[in-house]
Amino acid sequence: MMRGMRTNTQDEILNAAQALAQQRGFNAFSYADISAAIGIRKASIHYHFPSKEDLELALLLRYVEQFDEALLAIDQSADPPALKLRRYGELYRRTLSLGAICLCGMMASDIAALPAMLRAPLAEFFVTQTNWLGGVLEAGRRNGEFVFAGDSVLRARSVLASLQGGLIVARALQDAALFDALVDDLLAGIGHR
Repeated sequence: MMRGMRTNTQDEILNAAQALAQQRGFNAFSYADISAAIGIRKASIHYHFPSKEDLELALLLRYVEQFDEALLAIDQSADPPALKLRRYGELYRRTLSLGAICLCGMMASDIAALPAMLRAPLAEFFVTQTNWLGGVLEAGRRNGEFVFAGDSVLRARSVLASLQGGLIVARALQDAALFDALVDDLLAGIGHR
């Protein structure tokens, strides 16, 4: 489902579902919770998303699209790689400020319970993030901003894992400053000058 083809009701449903999923997990909310959150009947939700799998897929695709747009905005800036990396960390920080964690991180934690149709787009999210981060890291190494040994893609996976994990730990401890310190430590760890 492309963004321009969604109705206002579908977006309201997806917004409520995303908030619930990022705060509780996919298995901890129902159509009744969405209904209560936005004041529509469950039948209306089923009209737009006949099954929870349909809802989860639409939600995942929309989230990936939004993240891709955020990456494009960061890329289109003239910011140096270190600032691009910090802005990337801010995407996660905003999620934390909402009392939530990354939707794809939440889904990945339940990978064994995910319907098969969600696994490929979920994996693609992480591949895209890794490739983007690898490009930023390599650009920073080339211009002298970053100094790190080894493959930039492996380093990108480490950064991604640190941000995803840091988000979970900071949320569990209700300590946003911890996440901020983690981002600072990540930059120091790649030799940011």
